[in-house]
Formats: sequence, C-alpha cells, structure tokens
Amino acid sequence: MANTKGLYSALSDDVLAEVSGNGDDNAFNELVIRYLGRIRFIARKYRAQGYDQSDFVQEGLLALLQACKTYNNSGGSTFNTYVSLLVERRFISIIRGSQSKKAVPDSALVQIDGLEDGLIYAAPSPEEQLLEKEQLAQVLDGLHALLSAREYEVLMLFASGLSYSKISAKLNISEKSVDNALQRARRKIGATEMSC
Repeated sequence: MANTKGLYSALSDDVLAEVSGNGDDNAFNELVIRYLGRIRFIARKYRAQGYDQSDFVQEGLLALLQACKTYNNSGGSTFNTYVSLLVERRFISIIRGSQSKKAVPDSALVQIDGLEDGLIYAAPSPEEQLLEKEQLAQVLDGLHALLSAREYEVLMLFASGLSYSKISAKLNISEKSVDNALQRARRKIGATEMSC
C-alpha cells in the first residue's frame, strides 16, 4: 500500500488527472491532497449569501472533479492553471446564482486573466496535508453513511470521470439505473446540506 501511495505522489498533476479521468480513485485522492489548500486559498476571496467557506471548498472540489474529466494537455495550459480557472468560474457562478436576478457587484468578481501570475501559493505543510487527508476521509465516511452501497459506488465512479455508459458496463446495470442512483444520491446530499 505504501508503495502505491509513493507511486502516485511521484506522478505529475497532468498524469494524475489523466489517470483519475480513467476512473482511478487513488489518483483523484492524490490530486485532492495537492489542491485542497489552493481551493481553500481561492475560496477565501468569495462571499455569497447562504454559502459559508466550507460550501465554497466543496464546490471547488467538484470543480477539481470536473477538471479531471475535461482536462486536455494538448491545449497548452497546465492542469494547475486549468483547475484554478474552473474553481474561479464555479465560485463566480455561485455568486451570480445567489444574487439571482440582481447584478453581481464588482467587488465579488475577480479578473481571471493573469491569475497564475498574481497568485502566491505555498505548498501545504505535512501537518496541513494530514488534516486534509483526515477531512477527505470524513467526507467519504459521511457519504458512505448517507448513501446506499450502490449509490456510493455509482457516485464515486461518476466523480472519477466515467460516463453513464462506462459505469453501466462496469457495474453490469442499465444506464437508467445509473441515472436513478445518481439522482437519489444528489437528493440525499442536498437534503443533508439543507438540514445543516
């Protein structure tokens, strides 16, 4: 097991993104460890009615999942830059959504061009990495307790970048069953967030 962890920690972000996009949970977990601090750093700049910082961090992790599924290194940008862009865009969308039909105040918007140049980011310390691993384990444990085994399995496969058809083939169930499991999982997670 330690050898596997060492193997993933030696891989570049671009390679981990590709492997994670092909359904490798360990590769995604390594990316979460690497990017959770950055996501928290970016989240500190945003405020929206009805959202606290942990909500922004969760949305940032969803943006990281999206980045793993959609990243293409032939575009010329690094995975690092791509993740930062998707996280920023997701946060701006949250702010716009929370304002509903009102205009977004200029103070809530951040210029994305040149973000990488102005962003000073310190790598997390070993203590912070340990805390991030523990927080990830808590989130996964919470999902395990909340969802049925099938819902959890489908959600993890979907989060790792697999399409409905690939999940269907992997689990030997119909695509409709995949969709139903995801919808139930989303409802349960949404109900839990509303009751908090």
